[in-house]
Amino acid sequence: MDVQGIASARLLPGTSNPGEVQQAAGGVARNVAENLGWLGEEVHLYALVGEDPDGEWLRQYTAESGVATHGMLRVPGKSTGRYLAIRDVDGELYAAVADTTINEEWTEAMAREAIKRLPQATGLFLDANLPVPIMAIVLSEASRIGKKVIADLVSVKKAEKWKGQLRGVHLLVGSIDEMETLSGQALHSYQDVEACARAFLTEGIAQVIVICGEAGLFLCSEEESAWLPAPPVPIREMAGDAFVAGVIYAQDKSSSLLQQAAFGIALAEMSAQKCGEYDLDELSQRQAFFASRQGLATKRDTE
Repeated sequence: MDVQGIASARLLPGTSNPGEVQQAAGGVARNVAENLGWLGEEVHLYALVGEDPDGEWLRQYTAESGVATHGMLRVPGKSTGRYLAIRDVDGELYAAVADTTINEEWTEAMAREAIKRLPQATGLFLDANLPVPIMAIVLSEASRIGKKVIADLVSVKKAEKWKGQLRGVHLLVGSIDEMETLSGQALHSYQDVEACARAFLTEGIAQVIVICGEAGLFLCSEEESAWLPAPPVPIREMAGDAFVAGVIYAQDKSSSLLQQAAFGIALAEMSAQKCGEYDLDELSQRQAFFASRQGLATKRDTE
């Protein structure tokens, strides 16, 4: 569950601030799954929820998008995970606390049961909210049977979990700060970001996307690399999860990372206004628009 407090005036630390408190369904993997569900994709979500009203609401809400929720397991005596964010008047994140201790209840038996469906899947999305031993089990099986893995670093702290776990990952997505943590390098310039992304390619990762805030996005694969301008909708948090969902959706529609990223940007923009099923014709039109703009920007940057 996501709870956000958004100040109605410039945030003042150390005192109460007027504003609005909102609650919404959350969780990186859950958000990605929901977006894919509203795109009409068949998705099976594996996650832990508490045996509490929040957990039951989350299961029912997620199912409305068409996502299969049989893998959202209830854990007796535990509370559903919560993410509490405090935002300034312009929407910038001031501070956040994530209570995801329920994920420590994952067992090897649960993981082994979940990966039984991997042979029938076209691919796997994995975030860093899972315990490292569980991540290792899932990644090992995906690699063994040759399934495409999309990895999300989630946060600066949780990015550390991916160290030593990147074998078999097809696409790696993270913010510049998260990439700094994972690589152990300071990324102060465009050249630093490019070198970092290309270093991940030498480890066997096929595609890397680095989200750099107002500096834009850097896309990198063996076939192409490009800097894209910052999209109209900032690629962060829930919009960031929609972006990843759009890139996943495009995996079987284009081999070009630029085209895939255009789907992600289009979906991130649509997610801000959506309510229910996405209009796929509108998504394609927006994708084509962003792809053409990005192609021009890339061409100008390389001239």
